[in-house]
This record gives sequence, C-alpha cells and structure tokens, in this order.
Amino acid sequence: YIVQEQGKPPDFVLEVASPSTANTDTGDKRIDYEALGISEYWRFDETGEHHKTKLAGDRLVNGRYEPIAIQELPGGILQGYSAVLNLYIRWENGRLTWHDPATGEHIATFESERERADAEREARIEEMEARATAEAERNAERQARLTESARANAERQARLAAEARVRELEERLSQQNP
Repeated sequence: YIVQEQGKPPDFVLEVASPSTANTDTGDKRIDYEALGISEYWRFDETGEHHKTKLAGDRLVNGRYEPIAIQELPGGILQGYSAVLNLYIRWENGRLTWHDPATGEHIATFESERERADAEREARIEEMEARATAEAERNAERQARLTESARANAERQARLAAEARVRELEERLSQQNP
C-alpha cells in the first residue's frame, strides 16, 4: 500500500504476529501508522506470545492512538469493536474471526463457506438417497401387488378352467345316463 498512490492512508491495518516482526509490530509500526494517520491499527497473535496479548487494537483520536477496549467473552473469547469496519474482531481458540454487530452473525470465511457447502452437499446426497430408497420401496410394493394380482389371476383362470372341466364332465355323465 503506497499512500501517495492511493491518496490517503488505509483506514484499517491488521498485523498478524510472527517471531521475526513482533517487536516491530508493537513498536515502530505503531508509531509509523499513527504518524500516517491510519484510523485503526489492530494486532492479532494466535498464541499471545509475540505481542504479549492475543488481540489488541488502537484507534486514532486527535492524532494519537488510544487503545480499543477488548472484552473477554465466555469461553476465553476476546472481542474488540472496529468502528472503521463496523465489525467485532474476535480471537477465538487461536483464530481470528469477524462478527456483524447488527446480527451477531459470524462473517463467513473461505473455510466456513466450504464447510457449509460440504454440509449442504451431504444433505442433498442423503436426501437423494432417501428418495431413491423410498422409490425402491414403492417399486417393490408395486411389484408385490403385480405379483399378487398375477397369482390371483392365475388362480381365477385355474378355477374357471376347473369349473369348465367339471361342467364338461357333468355333461358327459348326463349324456351317458339319460
């Protein structure tokens, strides 16, 4: 990001901790970003080892950075509000997450969207399998009815044939014994 090319400093900067830049992130960069007029400067440290805290933010007020309040939520979750982004930034179990303050909803990540898509795909597969199973059961019932109908028809034909044979034999008997 080159301020001269963009015409203004960025509104938001987030530094992710690493052993090689930790001191610079919390020292020189903070001073430089303040001097550049960057509205919010956030630091995220997955473990809390490098920045000495897991989540921290500063907001520019009258040309000076003032710390942004970080709340501790149940489960050890840390949360701060970014006015620039109008989002809550959270440290949750070593991960950086984003939440919409209006809805309380988690802002989707590539990973969460992939998990959602995978879950939807699995649900569609299960639904298709259930439909296929139901169709197979309906077909089996239909086949059983057809088989039963064919058996009943065969019995009826056999009975009719037997009745015809009985009538024929009765006719012969009646002709022999007038």
